[in-house]
Amino acid sequence: MTKPWLVRGAMLVVAALVAVPALTSASDVSGKWSYEASAGWKKGPCPAGKGGSGEVRMTQEGDGVTLVFVSGRTCRPKSMCTFTGTLSGRTLVVKNAATVDDEGGQAKNEISLTFFGPDAASGTSESSYTQPRGMQCRWGSTLKVKR
Repeated sequence: MTKPWLVRGAMLVVAALVAVPALTSASDVSGKWSYEASAGWKKGPCPAGKGGSGEVRMTQEGDGVTLVFVSGRTCRPKSMCTFTGTLSGRTLVVKNAATVDDEGGQAKNEISLTFFGPDAASGTSESSYTQPRGMQCRWGSTLKVKR
């Protein structure tokens, strides 16, 4: 004997899967995106990740992606606004690193985004700074992007 609640439950699951457009493989993410950063945090003496919003531009070639902050963020040196990485399935991971001061301090940044369709993604932005004399800190924020 079939349980009516089981049949209805299975139908709801199928309907939900059909109704939600999922990015299941590498789609073209190239173009302009608006972003919003929030929920900043920090560990160590550096400032916390800042909230804010602006525009990023993504360029995709195969599974390689370049992400550039066009507005809403100040980058010193300017190269820290450009990230490179890969899109694998629904997950984009882009990074950059540079010497950022005259003391030889090294900064590293990583953005990890999960796409929920062709026009929206969310994830995290994490940064670190290491000064040659031993001072270290990390900071970051949540990040949402949409077309």
